[in-house]
Amino acid sequence: MSCVVTVHGEMLTVIGLTALGVRVFTVHYDGKQILVDRELSAPSQLPPERLLSDIQLVYWPLHTLQPVLQRAGWEITEPFSGTRRLRHGDTLVAEIHYDGADPWQGRSWLVNLQHSYTLGIQSTPMTAP
Repeated sequence: MSCVVTVHGEMLTVIGLTALGVRVFTVHYDGKQILVDRELSAPSQLPPERLLSDIQLVYWPLHTLQPVLQRAGWEITEPFSGTRRLRHGDTLVAEIHYDGADPWQGRSWLVNLQHSYTLGIQSTPMTAP
């Protein structure tokens, strides 16, 4: 499965595609509301809402994530350059790695230890026509 993520102003859209390019879901998020359009063929192992939260863990600035997560009993840190860690109590739940200083350009990957999966992300900015 692969995804196309677009950000326009306050709107984030994630389109999930099969290896053959067939759309299996679309997620729209405006900062307040999540709208999900799922096809029957969408894999149940990775709900689109979880994918959206993973994208937030990878890309949202640390200073915006920390207060929200702390209120819910979670902790997110960047113990060293190129790495983020999400903990719930003493349990490491997820770890994110970046291959460069700008996560919006280059490769990053998320290891979700709680649900036993890894996301590999190749991010390249699109240029306007």
